Amino acid sequence: MFKTGGATTVKVTRMNIKLSTINLEVSDPEASKQFYVNALGMTLNPKRSHSRDFLYLESAGCHLTLARRDPPDGQKPCRSVELGFEVDDLPAVQKQFASQNINGFKPQKMGWGEVIEGCDPDGHRVILYRLDQQG
Repeated sequence: MFKTGGATTVKVTRMNIKLSTINLEVSDPEASKQFYVNALGMTLNPKRSHSRDFLYLESAGCHLTLARRDPPDGQKPCRSVELGFEVDDLPAVQKQFASQNINGFKPQKMGWGEVIEGCDPDGHRVILYRLDQQG
């Protein structure tokens, strides 16, 4: 139980909740799809996609939607999201990126493993990481 704003007590029931979908607003869903499918191996689910303006991509851990954002005031999509992909072979990912001319991903050593970090076509931060054995 916890208190909210005043003297009210609320009982919290544990539920089985799993993050399963991340929704990104993008300027060009097709360009973003090419990045996530060709570079990261996600797959397009045509049954859950709606036209070229809403694409549903799937991976083993979490799914991703790409929705066109064309606001009337011309604002760009929010880029406050960082997507993290755990991989088994980071050098293989770097080689694949190089073969597809995907640039700008910088390698880093962290206390828990290795990372390459960059951006998707809309500027959303994307990290790919390999955990150390102790990770």
